[in-house]
Amino acid sequence: MNKHGVDPLVMPTDADETITGDPSMTEVVEDLSRRKALACYNSIKEDNRYAGYMIVAADTIVYKDGILGKPEDAEDARRMLQSYRGTFHYVVTGITLIDTDSGSEEVLSDVTRVWCKDYTDEDIEDYISRAEPYDKAGAYAIQGYFGRYIDHIEGDYENVVGLPFYRIEKILENC
Repeated sequence: MNKHGVDPLVMPTDADETITGDPSMTEVVEDLSRRKALACYNSIKEDNRYAGYMIVAADTIVYKDGILGKPEDAEDARRMLQSYRGTFHYVVTGITLIDTDSGSEEVLSDVTRVWCKDYTDEDIEDYISRAEPYDKAGAYAIQGYFGRYIDHIEGDYENVVGLPFYRIEKILENC
C-alpha cells in the first residue's frame, strides 16, 4: 500500500483461520479476509479515534489441486515446486473492506493464473538451498529468485506479490 501512496495503520488481529467444509478457492480467501476484517472492526468500533477509517483485510493462498500453504520442510517445498513445473497454478486473494462509521462491508477476490517454465530438478534444489521458499505460501515469491522460473501470468502481478491494490482503489474511489 505504501508503494501506492497509502500509509496504513496496521492492526494485527486474532481471527480463526480454520477452513471447514469444501469451499472453493475464492470462498476460502473471501471468508478468511472477512473474519480478519470483522475481528478488527469489532475491536475498534466503539473507539471514536477510528471514525472515518476504512478497514482493509486480505488473505492470499496458492492453489494447485488444493491449497498450498507455507512448506513445512525441504521435501514439502520440493513437492510444491515440482507440481508447478511446466504448468500453471492460481494465486487467489480475498479482500474485505469495512467502513468504520457505517459497518458496511465489501468482500471480493482476485485470481491470477501463474504459468511456470519447465525447470529442472537441479533448479529446484538450487532454489531450495537459498532458504527463500520457507516463509512463502506455495514455496515461492514471484518478486524473488523464483521469478526467473515464471513463464507468464494471466491477471494482476500485484495479486501474486500479495495485494491487488487496483481492486481496493476502485472501491475507495466510490466511497
